[in-house]
Amino acid sequence: MPTLTRLRPLVVIVFALAAVAGARAVSIPITNAGFENPVTPPDSFITNAAPSGWTTFGAINFSNRVVGVLNPTASVLYAEPAPEGANVGVVFLLDGSGASPAGLQQTLGSTLQTNTVYTLRVEVGNIANDARAPHNAFQFNGFPGYRVDLLAGGMVLASDQNILAPAEGRFLGSVVTASIGASHALAGQALGIRLVNLDGADGIEVNFDNVRLDATAIPEPATGAALAAGLAMLACATRRRERRI
Repeated sequence: MPTLTRLRPLVVIVFALAAVAGARAVSIPITNAGFENPVTPPDSFITNAAPSGWTTFGAINFSNRVVGVLNPTASVLYAEPAPEGANVGVVFLLDGSGASPAGLQQTLGSTLQTNTVYTLRVEVGNIANDARAPHNAFQFNGFPGYRVDLLAGGMVLASDQNILAPAEGRFLGSVVTASIGASHALAGQALGIRLVNLDGADGIEVNFDNVRLDATAIPEPATGAALAAGLAMLACATRRRERRI
């Protein structure tokens, strides 16, 4: 029968592995993450205010620079349905100067925690041209560029600076990751998300959808040390047992 001394390394390893396995991603709540509010009829848009839960970022005048929502269902604006729900977020900047990026942002109810990895995922869309009214009032060809920011205390933690190049009428998934160690100057500050149209001359509108933010706790250094110690003890015990056989 195995003795307590022989079992001890296994006990250490089991507890260390259990701690590591317990580090699972937790979804952080985001208001109106799919831009479904306000409800919008198919093949139409509402651009007279920021979507519920979101505020404007940069120069938005609700004239030639607007934000809002679009329901592309039953249109040729996108080759496939919206990534989540029926609506997508709209950031429309007609001037195309490149000098005045703008968009949508939201301050979350959660705060920045240490020893945590944050993963922000956003679907970024390049709206296609449509020759039918009312969309034919604008030429949607091209893509003005985008930026996705993860914030804490209003400061940028990490960004996707126009890495993706979605084809006309397509969405691609942006991923932004921030790994926070044992200390951080912004720890305890409110997390935030910013979705930006870079206002490039090669297009006028960027759409966003299905915004998700996950937090995964990083195991304490002691857990890794315990696991290493346990493995070493097990190796020693195994060698002693082999010599006795």
